[in-house]
Amino acid sequence: MMKQKIRYSLRRLAGPVVLGVVLASLAGCKHRHGENRRTEMSYGSFSLQHAPSPIPAAMRFSMRGKVGQGNIAYEHSLALRVSADKVGAHLATLRDYCLAQQGCELVSASEDAEDQNEGSENRSARLSARLPHDKVEAFLKIAAAPLAGETADAVVTQSLRTSERDLNREVTDVDRRLAQMTAYRDRLEVLEAQSAGKTDDLIKVAKELSEAQSTLESALKEKKDLSRQVDTEEVNVTYRSAHENLGPLRQRWKDSGALLSETLADLWDFLIQAVVWAPLVVIGLLIVRRAIRHGWFSRK
Repeated sequence: MMKQKIRYSLRRLAGPVVLGVVLASLAGCKHRHGENRRTEMSYGSFSLQHAPSPIPAAMRFSMRGKVGQGNIAYEHSLALRVSADKVGAHLATLRDYCLAQQGCELVSASEDAEDQNEGSENRSARLSARLPHDKVEAFLKIAAAPLAGETADAVVTQSLRTSERDLNREVTDVDRRLAQMTAYRDRLEVLEAQSAGKTDDLIKVAKELSEAQSTLESALKEKKDLSRQVDTEEVNVTYRSAHENLGPLRQRWKDSGALLSETLADLWDFLIQAVVWAPLVVIGLLIVRRAIRHGWFSRK
């Protein structure tokens, strides 16, 4: 009688134990997939096609008269709104245009995408380049041009800002230091020639000449950078996706593929864990059964 009660109790416990193992495995799968979902949010991509179109009239400005106006550094920032699925194409078009143009220096290009999991998507892309004065307006027109298959109002200009920075003081200071260091280096070279027979003097002059040459090269590098800022203009173009509300039904349909993949991954993960735990559970049940048959649990 006691054996039958014990067997009956074990049979009742076997079901909940197996069910608990299954639920724990699935919970672990969901937790891991939730972490993956939170971390895999950003990506970048490029595509290529474009059709030139003029920049909006309200945003046009002339580059004439900038050359020879002094040591002025110009920086332009253009913000555009396009559809979410065209952000990468616009960025690639502008990037390839810059690479094909003589004198256009591509400084950086990047694209970011973020799924807010609230029925909306945010995408943005940014390109920074330096161009000669006479090529800036054409570059901005290409940046604001709709692509092939887009309508004229597909690209909306949000803002265009131009800033000027007077570098005359920096350029004057660098020119003064260059003149002083050049004259100092020339005098040291004369002293070096005169100290050819005096070892101690020659060592001292050589050391001073090395330091002067290093300072002169640093000033030349600074002068080159200032000339680059004056002779070219920095242009920053930003593409932002228009706010796209997919709606509950479209969002669920869009997420169905990812949900199916996650479910299959959960099932596969459970099968792997079952392969590991099933033999242990079976061995445990066999031990308990053998113990019952031999009366290990019986009261003496």
